[in-house]
Amino acid sequence: MMLRLAQIGVSALAAAMLLAGAAPAADLSLFVGGVMPGTVEVENVETSLDNSPVYGFRFRSDFVPSFGMEHTLAFSSDYLFPSGASSGGDTRGVVYNSNLILDIPVRVRRAVPFLTAGAGFLRQYGDASRPVGTRFAVNYGGGVKLPRILGPAGLRFDLRGIRAGAVTNTLDMLELSAGLTVPLGR
Repeated sequence: MMLRLAQIGVSALAAAMLLAGAAPAADLSLFVGGVMPGTVEVENVETSLDNSPVYGFRFRSDFVPSFGMEHTLAFSSDYLFPSGASSGGDTRGVVYNSNLILDIPVRVRRAVPFLTAGAGFLRQYGDASRPVGTRFAVNYGGGVKLPRILGPAGLRFDLRGIRAGAVTNTLDMLELSAGLTVPLGR
């Protein structure tokens, strides 16, 4: 199942990169970080979830300078495991988001601050307890890019709020990540 999701994600990224050929700017970011979740209701009981590592890539393509779309495909080897639960299994996860992204036109030295918001889904799977399952999610946040620090490569730091679920039984999370960014087609 994980291999199939990865194949779909790589295919979607390749299609987005091909379609973005005429865009003014694009970049690819590889990132690592962590997710700090709140609680979720499981069988009428509030359940706390452990922090989770997350890693993946983001592809950005601008419509016009400083404004565009970004697609994120992220994975976790220990995703939103219930706190205090026995560690007799594993719970992994995959996240896909499509976001609008806007660079803030204020530059401090080489730093480029940005805002982002979008929607997607998260999926929790494995053989352990899975209180989250598959959910629609919205995310919002911002960060800063430090382009071309070492040749074409730059750094990127993100802080995002995530709300997973419908109107009831939602799960609020905070994601912090850092990554390496490489421009494409500039």
